Amino acid sequence: MSRPPLGRLIADTRRRRGYSQTRLAALLCAAAGVTTVTRHEVSRWERGDRLPGAQWLAWLALVLDLPPAWLAASARPVDRPVPVDGVTRLHQLAEQWLRHTVHGDAAPGESRGSSDQRAAGQLDRHIAELRRMDDLVGGADLAPVARRCWVQAADRLHRARGVDRRRLLRPVAELAQLAGWTAADAGDRVTALRAYRAGLVLAMEAGDPALGAHVLGGASHLLCEADPGAAWRLARIAAAGARRDGSPGLRALLAHRAALAAARAGDGRAAQDGLLVARRLGDRVRAEHEPSWLYWLDQAELAAMAGRCLVALDRPARALPLLEQPALRRPRRGQPRTRAVYAGWLARALLGVGEVEQACAVGADAAVEAVRAGSVRAAEQTRELSVRLAARPQTRAVRDLSELITQLTSYLPGSSTRPGVN
Repeated sequence: MSRPPLGRLIADTRRRRGYSQTRLAALLCAAAGVTTVTRHEVSRWERGDRLPGAQWLAWLALVLDLPPAWLAASARPVDRPVPVDGVTRLHQLAEQWLRHTVHGDAAPGESRGSSDQRAAGQLDRHIAELRRMDDLVGGADLAPVARRCWVQAADRLHRARGVDRRRLLRPVAELAQLAGWTAADAGDRVTALRAYRAGLVLAMEAGDPALGAHVLGGASHLLCEADPGAAWRLARIAAAGARRDGSPGLRALLAHRAALAAARAGDGRAAQDGLLVARRLGDRVRAEHEPSWLYWLDQAELAAMAGRCLVALDRPARALPLLEQPALRRPRRGQPRTRAVYAGWLARALLGVGEVEQACAVGADAAVEAVRAGSVRAAEQTRELSVRLAARPQTRAVRDLSELITQLTSYLPGSSTRPGVN
C-alpha cells in the first residue's frame, strides 16, 4: 500500500535535509521541550500507521522548515484499511463471474404483469435521481443516501420470488454499484468493497455481463492507489468478460482502468498497451449505443483519463492537451468533482513541465472545487499537489496557494488536524 501524502512529505523532506529518523525525533523533542517522540514514532508517521496531531504538525513545520499549510493539507485520518480477505474474496468472485459469463446461459426473460413491475420502475427512478445527484455532490454527502437506498432495495429483493425477483435484479445491482462508487468517493473502502461484491453477484444472477464488468471496473478504480496489482487484475477480468457483449464505451473505460492500475504498479508497457486499446475503442463510442449508466462518458472524459495515466507514467508534456479541456472548460455549475480531479491532474502535469505559476493557478481552482464537491477523491488531488509543491522554491504563486490551502484545509473532506496518538 502506498504511503499517504503526509508520510511521504515528512520522509522526503527529512532526507533532503540530511536527517535520519533518530535525528528528526531529537530535533522535535528539543523544539517542543519534551522527550516523547522517538525514531519509532517518526517511522510510524512516515508509514502512515499513525497521524501526528495538530501540536506535532506545528513542530514538524518548524523543524523541517515547511509551510504549515503543506503539512496541514497533507494530514488525513489513517484510512480504514482494505481487508486483504475482502480483496481476495472479490478476486475469487470475479473469476467465478468470468467463468459464468463465458459459459453461462443468456439472461432470463421478464414476464409482463409482475406484481413488482411498479417496484422496479420506482427503483429505476431512484437510480436516475442518484446519478443526477452524483454529478452535483460528492460521496461525503451522497454515500449515506445511496447506501440506504441499496439496503432497502436489497431487502425487498430478498423477499421477492420468481419473476418478481428477476425483475428487481438489475436495478438492485445498479444500486449496489452506486453505493460502492459513492462510498469510495467518501473514503470508505470497506463499505465500497462490500457493495461491489453484492453488485457483482446480482449482475451475475441477472445474466448481465456488461453491468458486472462495470461493477468490477469501479472496484478496480477503488483499489488503484492502495493495491494497483489487484486493481489491474480486476480490470483485466472485467475486460475479458465484456469482450463479447460490452459496448465500445464500456470496453474503453475498462482499458483505461487497467492502464492506470498498470501505471500505478510501475508497468509502463502494460499501461501503454491499455491506452492504445482504449483509444481504438474510444473512436467507436456513440452515446446512443451506450448503456444508461455510462451517460457521463464522452470524448473529453476519455481524453482526460488518458492524460491522467500519462501523468502517472511521468509524461506530462503529452498529458497537457488531453487534460486541459475537461479541467478548464467544464461548466462552472455542476460536476465540481470532475473539475477538481482533472484540474489536480492538470496542475501536476504543469509542474512536470516546469510551469509552476500556472500549476498554482490551476491548483487553486482544484482546491476550491474540491471543497465544493465534498469528495475525498477530489481532496486527495489537493493533498498530492501540496506535497509536490513543498519541494519547490517559495515563489509568490507558491506562497499564495499555500495561504489558500491553509484556509481551506479544514473544509476538505478527509482532512484532519485532530490530535493523534501522541
